[in-house]
Amino acid sequence: MRDPNPHVAGGGIERLRAIPWVFAWSQNRAGLTAWYGVGSGIAAAIARCGRDTLAEMTRDWPFFAQLVDDVEMVLAKSDLGIFERYSQLAGELHAPFFATLRDEFERTRTAILDLKNESELLAGDLRLRQSIRLRNPYVDPISLLQVDLLRRWRTAGRDDDDLLRALITTVNGISAGIQNTG
Repeated sequence: MRDPNPHVAGGGIERLRAIPWVFAWSQNRAGLTAWYGVGSGIAAAIARCGRDTLAEMTRDWPFFAQLVDDVEMVLAKSDLGIFERYSQLAGELHAPFFATLRDEFERTRTAILDLKNESELLAGDLRLRQSIRLRNPYVDPISLLQVDLLRRWRTAGRDDDDLLRALITTVNGISAGIQNTG
């Protein structure tokens, strides 16, 4: 049987480093490592300190404002519809895990928009919003192709070098299209 992770001696989840972990979440268009838990954290802070305090921090504290802006940017670059296609590759684990992730994404999105008093993500950064809008029609098909190739590669027992080369090409294409790799 072929080693499932031939490039890492003694491979396994415990050996996974941060950079490939974040890279994977950017490839599947979730951006999860940047926003997961933020909405719950903001909700807890609002319960403790009040919404006005957090809105003031967003407006007047440069460090906190940058944190909120960074989370907003990753939310805008994320595509939960595309991510759901990747999540479906997990089979029966998809439904419970995706629901949890989707709920936290919406909680975070709602919290960021509320703190910034905006109705849509990147309302204050029209250049980036347009860049994302223009790039998605090119990156989305590559992402959907990657999902299909992943499904086929797994079905083939991860032993099809042509499928692997095609997958690597989609990794490069998505990275170039989304313009950040983690």
